[in-house]
Amino acid sequence: MIKDYKIKILLIIFLVFILIRLPGVSLPYHQDEWKNVNSAESIQSAGLFFGNGHPPLMQMWFVAGHALFGENHFRMFPLLFSLGAAILVYLIVRRRFEQRAALFATAFFTLSFYSIWGSLMTDVDGSVIPFLFLFAVYLYDKKLFPALIVVCFVGLLIKLSFILIIGTLLVDFLWDNRKILTLQNLLEYFVGMVLFGLMYVIFLYFIQAIYPTFSISAMLGHAQSYTDNLGRNWIQIIVQGMKAIFYLSPALLVPLLFASKEIFKQTRVFFLYLIFGFIFYFILFDFSRGALDKYLMFMIVPLAIISGVIIAKIFKSEDFSWKKFRWPIGLAIILTIILVAINFLPHTIMSLYPKTEWFSRVLRGHWDFLNPFNGGSGPMGFYVSFLFIVTSFIISFIFGITGLIKREWRSTCLIFILIISLAYNAIFAEELMFGKINGSAPQVLRDTVAFIKKTNSIKSVLTYNDTGNQYLSDMKKYGGRIYATPESESGYKKKFLEFNGQYLVVDIPHLYDDGFYGKFFAKCQVLFETASGKINGWVYNCPNSKKIIDSI
Repeated sequence: MIKDYKIKILLIIFLVFILIRLPGVSLPYHQDEWKNVNSAESIQSAGLFFGNGHPPLMQMWFVAGHALFGENHFRMFPLLFSLGAAILVYLIVRRRFEQRAALFATAFFTLSFYSIWGSLMTDVDGSVIPFLFLFAVYLYDKKLFPALIVVCFVGLLIKLSFILIIGTLLVDFLWDNRKILTLQNLLEYFVGMVLFGLMYVIFLYFIQAIYPTFSISAMLGHAQSYTDNLGRNWIQIIVQGMKAIFYLSPALLVPLLFASKEIFKQTRVFFLYLIFGFIFYFILFDFSRGALDKYLMFMIVPLAIISGVIIAKIFKSEDFSWKKFRWPIGLAIILTIILVAINFLPHTIMSLYPKTEWFSRVLRGHWDFLNPFNGGSGPMGFYVSFLFIVTSFIISFIFGITGLIKREWRSTCLIFILIISLAYNAIFAEELMFGKINGSAPQVLRDTVAFIKKTNSIKSVLTYNDTGNQYLSDMKKYGGRIYATPESESGYKKKFLEFNGQYLVVDIPHLYDDGFYGKFFAKCQVLFETASGKINGWVYNCPNSKKIIDSI
């Protein structure tokens, strides 16, 4: 029987899960997010699927979400799947371990910023895939193998990368039963996998025959684009990988220092998922041209569970009580307040390019700059102090290493790590949703869009980073997007010469002042200007584009 106070703690965790995400439901869609929602609307009205290079059930998911929640509240749909994932985290960990570990794991999944953003992103990587992974593990633990096969089939019809989950469960099963496996068993499993693959292919062709807008060749072509070996952009891989680490927070990474052989054995399926995922995304395929930080959301669930189990085990072994740790908690709060105060120090705003300047500043120890966080599938850009991020990680790892060396100090060290991480994740979530420290890009967008809407002379707008594509499309003033990359300069010079309209720039990430784009807009006429904190927004008119480009 679960004790009453633990039921109350669980209910509080689920309530917090919902409350800290609700403000994000109304965030503007960013880049590909709006394309997905907008496509779902047109598909729903036509009764067809849309081709997005993915298996057909992903397309159906977008259509279903739009039908249920409409255009402006689509984020409620991934939020529901993520809430389901939180419930499954609790159920799986409670069954595999004990109540305290389940509460810690669920709390970590609730409070990690990566999880917060994943539950709001209008795509399947941060909500649907984690939910199906956990559902598959739940059925696997219950030995409900027919239902497990159905879930795996559905997962593979949503995204091809679900093969990672299938492989993880298969390897864990074979290892767990290695002592009783026979050659006949292996042959039966092999035949079963072949039949599974054949049924999958047949089902794809069946759907293609019914809904010709779904294309198997387009799906395979999309998958093949990550295997064409055109040369990996290692700088981009490093940047996206570091962004994922920053999103995770110290609480999901530092406790791994305390992982033991026993912990690995107990959480093997989650470690396997992490290992296979690392091989898949960093070695086998080239995702440097894709939204790697979005794909790496697969790490959230296993790390939340592993870290929750580790910490619960440590606190249980040392007979944790709030009274015993009163002074460490007080000191940790003071240290955390000092770390949070770093966010209010003067910071440099770095331009997007050249990216080598970012590495140069880091290596020189000049960490007092604002790090922009944005992506093709969201979120809309926000800033967090790089100095705050790195200092939080360094101090947390110092406490982690101290606890590793001095076992008797381990619980005390974890108190510091957890309180620091709580504030760390809160800063990220606050800046994403409200931007009270460094500025709110959604507020800047709302101001600029309001000006564009009331200015009848503005008929067509090119927008930097495809920001505000939803609002501009609704006004019938969307003229296209600008991705201000150095390799695209020649193409945009031609595009600017031919374009007859205005330009919207919400300046995050900051445009390189000495580059082509910065120099071009600096010589244009400013029709409107606004700002929120460190984030500026402009509406430009550039009637003499040829003269401007020739002078750059």
